[in-house]
Amino acid sequence: MTGHRQRGMTLVETMVAMLIGTILIGGAITVYLQSRASYRTADSLARLQENVRFALDSLEPDIQLARYWGLMNLPVKINTAGLAVSCNGATDPEATAFALQLTAPVEARDDTYDLDCTGTNPRAGSDVLVLRHAGARIVPGQAGQLQVQSNINGAQLFDDGIAPGLPDSEIRDVVVNAYYIGESTFDAAVPALRRLTLVAGGGQGRLQDQEVIPGVENLQVQFGIDTTDNQRVDVDRYVDGDSPLAAPAAGNRIVAVRLWMMVRSETDETGQGFRDDRVYTPADANLAPIQPGVTAGYPDAFRRVAISKTVFLRNSGGVDGV
Repeated sequence: MTGHRQRGMTLVETMVAMLIGTILIGGAITVYLQSRASYRTADSLARLQENVRFALDSLEPDIQLARYWGLMNLPVKINTAGLAVSCNGATDPEATAFALQLTAPVEARDDTYDLDCTGTNPRAGSDVLVLRHAGARIVPGQAGQLQVQSNINGAQLFDDGIAPGLPDSEIRDVVVNAYYIGESTFDAAVPALRRLTLVAGGGQGRLQDQEVIPGVENLQVQFGIDTTDNQRVDVDRYVDGDSPLAAPAAGNRIVAVRLWMMVRSETDETGQGFRDDRVYTPADANLAPIQPGVTAGYPDAFRRVAISKTVFLRNSGGVDGV
């Protein structure tokens, strides 16, 4: 019996097979890298949208409650005598005057941070939104917490945990929040929405600096004001926070707050070749358009979204509190 000779692959066949295998592996790697890049982009956008929603969810209910003081909503009738507020570790007359300025439940500092309490590197060219009101929940008296007891005839602030004794009344915490743009507590290179907020401590209310959410680069505030003396509550025009029309002396009612925020993603995408080349126009006639990579403080390797939302006040009384 004659045996059959077995032949292996030739060198050319081996090289062709290796080439095909290399092409297939290269294609698989390319698909993997593209899928990974797409996932990172989608994850970055999802986190960006989540931060936007959180920022709005933090601001909206606070704005809606502005000028709410429980059973009596006339700030000029609230007794604030004998109280003090601490700031930066010490009682501060200017901080006290700022926190207890109840007849201005909604106000804004236009494009600047000029509060007496030190913030965490406040960002230039961004507004400060100040909101004052009573808390949403009825609470017991708590020493060191600035609180308001109110009934249908009047109200009084206290901070020693001992209610003034108004009949048929309820007790709520006093809420004071000043929202501004500063730097993140965890990374000084990351901008963040922050706030000075009134908390308990030291036998009296004190203003504490807190981070709300990182990634917010700019906050602009406009007030919708009602300039007509009629029975309807409607917005006649929108003005910046420093407009004379929004001042208490003007006698107009602030009935809405329009927010404009620029929020950036958490991921620097320089390595992915991304560049934000859009131009953003703030809701403020005094500010120039913002162009990432050109405007200082706005690097162009981050994805961004600019959002605008109008929130109506539920308690839109006169800005002078009457």
